[in-house]
Amino acid sequence: MRKKYIILAVSLVLIFSIFYYKNSKLGNNIINLSEEKNIENILSDKLKYEAELKVTIYSNKNENIYSLKVKEEENYSLLEVTGNKNISGLQIEKKKGDLFVRNNKLNLEKIYENYKELTDNSLFLSSFVKEYTESEEKELVEEDEETVVRFKLKDYSKYIKYKELYFDKETGKPTKMIIKDSSKQAKIIIKYISIEIL
Repeated sequence: MRKKYIILAVSLVLIFSIFYYKNSKLGNNIINLSEEKNIENILSDKLKYEAELKVTIYSNKNENIYSLKVKEEENYSLLEVTGNKNISGLQIEKKKGDLFVRNNKLNLEKIYENYKELTDNSLFLSSFVKEYTESEEKELVEEDEETVVRFKLKDYSKYIKYKELYFDKETGKPTKMIIKDSSKQAKIIIKYISIEIL
């Protein structure tokens, strides 16, 4: 008889533990599990994606807006200027260590073999991921309809010191990136018009 009570008590504890674990994971957390998984995938170093961007760059006297297409995967990246700007048709492609700079309008191409990057390209998510990983001051917070990953760069200048990446709560995909200077003023805003995680 005593053995039955012990088995019943253990069973109730197991059922309660499973129920509590399920509700704590799916309940009123900062981030739900599917969104958290998408954010983890994007913040991993194995990121592959294609995106259309609208980039606004602020300087002291004016602002410039560019439309871009970006593709990035392991050992390959492509940045293409689209829209009706003077530099539309410009492509910068890096594959297997070589850099190709093309202007399709003028039918020009320049190749840099064994190209070593001097700085990271802030337009690529891989640059954000690398700097996020290296940063000692970072946070993940929930806002109205978005989750924000923000951090202070480990090696920074007065022009680029803080970065923020916003994720849509429903899809878990990036919606925009904001790059700020040392006075926390936006210097670059990258809006993801569309993004497909490959």
